[in-house]
Amino acid sequence: MGVSNTDELLNWVSINNIVERATKAFWSYIGNYKVEEPDEYKISFGDIDLKHLEISLSKISLTVSYRFDDPIHFVSVFIEGKYEEEEICVYESLFSLDGDALDDYLRFTG
Repeated sequence: MGVSNTDELLNWVSINNIVERATKAFWSYIGNYKVEEPDEYKISFGDIDLKHLEISLSKISLTVSYRFDDPIHFVSVFIEGKYEEEEICVYESLFSLDGDALDDYLRFTG
């Protein structure tokens, strides 16, 4: 049997340094959020010391979105943020199939 689609996706992720780039983008997002929206940041993160925020890769997915006139293909990388063993946020970073960063989102779960 030949290479599976999963193997091709994981190879693409590796070649394009997607996990490393998403991780760097997560910390950049948090830093910008703290500076640009200090009141919201304080409400969202409270007194959490970011040095103790644990992050981990939770999911990588290939998506075809039909929400627009022409379908859009992209890869999503999901990173969970945990503090004292409790998940508090999920960061999603979107990449084009060319490996370009498209957009990112942060959702609070805790």
